[in-house]
Amino acid sequence: MMNVSEQTRKYVSLGFIAIAIIAMIFLMAGYYKDKSASTDTSEENTPITAMKDKEDKVLVSISTETIQDGLANMGVLITQEYYFTQVENYTKETKIFNFIPSESGFVYSYDGAVMAGIDFEKITISKDEDKKHLTVELPHSEIQATTIDKDTFKIYSEKDSLWNPIKLEDYNMSLAEFEEAAKAKALENGILERSDDQAESLIRNFIGNFPQASGYDISFEWRDSNES
Repeated sequence: MMNVSEQTRKYVSLGFIAIAIIAMIFLMAGYYKDKSASTDTSEENTPITAMKDKEDKVLVSISTETIQDGLANMGVLITQEYYFTQVENYTKETKIFNFIPSESGFVYSYDGAVMAGIDFEKITISKDEDKKHLTVELPHSEIQATTIDKDTFKIYSEKDSLWNPIKLEDYNMSLAEFEEAAKAKALENGILERSDDQAESLIRNFIGNFPQASGYDISFEWRDSNES
């Protein structure tokens, strides 16, 4: 009986040892699994963070090419108009038989407009990303057109000599002179300077419509219209 009891105790001891070994195996397996999962999570988060940083960087950076393309699509933009009603005196003089003076003429008026603007295709934009600064280079305004409303033509007085009659070409010549006079008056009244100011305001507003432009300062550099 004594021998059976000792043998039984040996089996019991071996059973406990086996159970302990199995438990240790399971514990070690769980430890390495947790460590591996932790490592995988870290690796998965890394590209997400990098992607987020990249997206944030794109949001705060403005593309000068996009702005330039948008402005260029506007073409020649009229930024200022000068409306007028002007009275002119046209005189046509000649000499009959080279010594008898003869004079014809008329006093007339027209309504019209002188238009000034800028070719927006010639605008260039550069940026200093570190200083958050945009520089807009553009040509000064030019007179783009002078229009005469011929329906408003009025003659106040007319003197037509038999020997020196007024012809259609005289009216056409008078109209060309009238346009030049209107253009000169518009220039005297500062149409080009006001056109430059208006263009600057339009460009500022256009750039301000881009959310990415928030925080950027804008300066303007003007050049002569004939410069490339």
